[in-house]
Amino acid sequence: MWKIRQIIRRTKNLLRWLPIIWKDEQWDHYYIFEILIHKLIIMSEAIRKADNHTMACYDADRMMLCVRLMKKVQDEYYLFEFIDDDEITREQINKGEKKHNKAKRILFKLLEQYIERWWD
Repeated sequence: MWKIRQIIRRTKNLLRWLPIIWKDEQWDHYYIFEILIHKLIIMSEAIRKADNHTMACYDADRMMLCVRLMKKVQDEYYLFEFIDDDEITREQINKGEKKHNKAKRILFKLLEQYIERWWD
């Protein structure tokens, strides 16, 4: 019986990952982030649902914080924050670069500190 459940679970997993893998390219960091984002969302939902440890909700929230930061870094949100302004100054560009780099530092610091705790 467990073999059947395992086959069903793995088939669902394949279907869940198929759109991500289908769009994957070997060009740049964008696609690495796509895979990490997808994985963290799935893990966050599973950990929140299972609620197997005292920090489950906290861990799920941290994962989603990483997802939000990854999306900002992936889309270069802070670098284009002032794009609608009529005149973009060098100061605005520097400010955007600093925010972008800070988001990356926070993201990778969170991953470094917590990734080995994220399991159910």
